Amino acid sequence: MKRNQTTPRLLHTSSSLLCIAIGMLAVMLADVSKVAIADENTSGVPVPQQPNWQRQGDPASFGRQIATYADRFDAGWIDSYSQSKMTLFDAGGDKVTRDVRQQVLEGTRGDKSLVRFMTPADIRGVAALTHEHPSATDDSWLYLPATRRVRRVSGANRTASFQGTEFTYEDLSSLIVSRYEWRFLSEETITVDGEQAQVYRLEARPTYENTGYAKIIIDYHKEYFRVERMEYYDRAGQRLKTLVNSRWKRFHGRFWRAMQLDMNNYQTGKRTLLESRAFFVNLSLYNRRDGTPRDNLNEQQFTRRALENG
Repeated sequence: MKRNQTTPRLLHTSSSLLCIAIGMLAVMLADVSKVAIADENTSGVPVPQQPNWQRQGDPASFGRQIATYADRFDAGWIDSYSQSKMTLFDAGGDKVTRDVRQQVLEGTRGDKSLVRFMTPADIRGVAALTHEHPSATDDSWLYLPATRRVRRVSGANRTASFQGTEFTYEDLSSLIVSRYEWRFLSEETITVDGEQAQVYRLEARPTYENTGYAKIIIDYHKEYFRVERMEYYDRAGQRLKTLVNSRWKRFHGRFWRAMQLDMNNYQTGKRTLLESRAFFVNLSLYNRRDGTPRDNLNEQQFTRRALENG
């Protein structure tokens, strides 16, 4: 009788274990499905076909091929908006924090960007507007709310620090392929934020006027063609600073953006850390609370008047 009483319990236990196993499998499959959906390209912008690299011969040619493809790989995102925390560290380790808002409009002949400080109170409203030009010096303006005036940043001043950070006004512009002489250096494995990445290492020498750099060493991810790291050398050829991009996030299954930018200056011992709290790429792909699509940014939001009005 004991066996007859025990057997149903064992069957019930086995049945329960089977149900748990099936449930766990369903959860795992659901998670895999979520990953698949997350990885799906929903941007409407296909990934360009990778060219047949011409690796033999001139390393300058191969370097330019990689830089050109990386530029094409990231094209088509239209606009972006982000809110970030910026932390400035001095050589002694003391720090101050700021809140920053940035919006960028993609352009076929150079992007337009507007960066504005939101906190603390003594710097709130200070903003910089940049209009890039592939074959000419970029236009840059600075707005200081204390004077309520917009000041043009001359070409020579573009090498100056942007409001005490380790970024210069020159750094606010993106890498436009035509403005550099490129050279392939090597294939490397680097470690960024504890993770290894296979990269193409290129040398980029600015060909435009009013630059603070003799060259920049750039590590491009071999699969995603995003910039993992940039090492800057001053006009005397000495190592100046390094920018490390990490905490990458892929938007709409297509466009990679670094959620953390870390700029270290070796000559001053200072550091600027930028950490994104909110980031949106191609605003028209997001809905408002009422379910209607958002509008993309427009040219009027990147004028001197917009700079003043905040």
